[in-house]
Amino acid sequence: MSAVAAVMVLGASAQAQTAPRHGSADLVLVNAKVITVDAKERIAHSVAVLGNRIVAVDGTDEWVGPTTRVIDLKGRTLLPGFIDAHSHVEGMADVQAHTIDIQAPPLKDGKAIIARLKEAQKALPPRAWLRGNGTYNQVMPTREELDEAFPDNPVRLDWSAHDNLINHAAAVALKLDRTFPDPPKGSTGRLERNKDGEVTIIRDYKVDFPVDAFPYAEKKEALRKVLRDFYLHRGVTTVSDLSTADAYRAYQDLKDAGQLPTRVRMNPFIRQPAQLDALLTTGMRTGLGDDMLMVGAVKIILDGVWGTTAAVYKPFWNGSGTTFIPNNIGGTSRSQEQLTREIVAAHRAGWQVEIHANGDRAQDMTLNAYEAAQKAYPRPDARDRIEHFAHFLVQDEARTEERLRRMVADRIIPSAQVAFLWRLTDTNIREPGIQFFALRRLIDLGLHPTGGVDNIGTQPFATYPMFSIQRAVARDTKYGRIVQPEQAITVMEAIKMFTIWAAEANFLEKSLGSIEIGKIADFVVLGGDPLTTPKTKLSEIPVEMTILDGKIQYDRAEAAR
Repeated sequence: MSAVAAVMVLGASAQAQTAPRHGSADLVLVNAKVITVDAKERIAHSVAVLGNRIVAVDGTDEWVGPTTRVIDLKGRTLLPGFIDAHSHVEGMADVQAHTIDIQAPPLKDGKAIIARLKEAQKALPPRAWLRGNGTYNQVMPTREELDEAFPDNPVRLDWSAHDNLINHAAAVALKLDRTFPDPPKGSTGRLERNKDGEVTIIRDYKVDFPVDAFPYAEKKEALRKVLRDFYLHRGVTTVSDLSTADAYRAYQDLKDAGQLPTRVRMNPFIRQPAQLDALLTTGMRTGLGDDMLMVGAVKIILDGVWGTTAAVYKPFWNGSGTTFIPNNIGGTSRSQEQLTREIVAAHRAGWQVEIHANGDRAQDMTLNAYEAAQKAYPRPDARDRIEHFAHFLVQDEARTEERLRRMVADRIIPSAQVAFLWRLTDTNIREPGIQFFALRRLIDLGLHPTGGVDNIGTQPFATYPMFSIQRAVARDTKYGRIVQPEQAITVMEAIKMFTIWAAEANFLEKSLGSIEIGKIADFVVLGGDPLTTPKTKLSEIPVEMTILDGKIQYDRAEAAR
């Protein structure tokens, strides 16, 4: 039996073990504050790695041999490598390559955004499209200001992947005049128009925007850079990604070339029922692959976003979104019957399922479908998920109590992107009858909300998990407001969202998510201790080192040389 195998067999014993005689470790990290995130939340001080596995936590002296690399962390904090449970890497690569950054702040107002667009226009040919990418609910120029500034250039400004503001030139180019039909009633899509009937804002509806060329070789390199610069260098060693087959092909090619920066869990994106039918005929299912690249859950988008297109029971409050439509209860992409058929079929084929359901009505439809699937094809450990659960939790308390009871009984995983609490405006936070990102309530019920940033380029800075951890603990927005502090959680709980709970949500907890004997040696070294750092400074803690598979893949000190 090899040394690694022997230690893995002993893994259930005490962490500071008296191991049998063995060979030297390849790597030993000493003089650290090791936040193990194990079941006892133990703090250790050293870790030994042989190959790509942890072989000792404390008691590492006997693992040091003549070939062992020993790194003195000088009191710095060692955590399990962060796991992002919900991101869109391909979308982020597209935004980085093809859009103009118009985020406000740091830009002050619509005039500053126009100035940024004017500067970008100088490098483009006449009448070229201008595409700006901002963030949720931020200030934008008015339609009139855009038309005056860019009479000849079509302009598309995105609050997010769900909401696009266009000028008159863009509406003409896309033929979005008064004769263009509205989306079907009850669907997620919505078009907002001016007094002449011309479309001004597109919400959760597919129109034929021009697509920037993204040749495969360029896309592959862009994906590699995003995974490296926005994830690996920020301590993220595993990304649960929602992209297209084109991106997944690129990951395979990068892996084969030894250039895949992080582990990736690939979650096929289903928009139309025919896509699911085609996927199920392949015989693939959740878990196919290896520790570096594996197939994850099948993802279905059921509704839109809060304030505009999410499916809710009561009409949205005037102030919850960027614009207001009276009696708006949003919509869904499919009926309850169609959703249930799809989820039953996915369960039968062995797939984990995650459903984008922002609104309470969509969340209840999701629970109905999951319960029907479990009745038809019972699976004791399905780990089905609701994406964006806790991202505006309630409108009606009686319904909420029942919904939460079902979540607990059905063992559904709430996937909450607390990074978005940061963007709530002073108007948003006055919305009545809402609990924003109610993590305290979910955890107290025994649920394990999983950490993910849902990044598609809208908040690129938020890919650092400590950004979300600060929001979960401090409950602070970019405008300096503290939102519903009673829903704050502890730093350790927030760390778990991006480590062991994220691992559980992706069927990875046996190998990742905590620092324990036998698990894969993925670590992040921080330049400060999150357990003692003031909660409003958590996102400022730098990443000093990222270790993947037992090898140092990022060293801040070396990168600065």
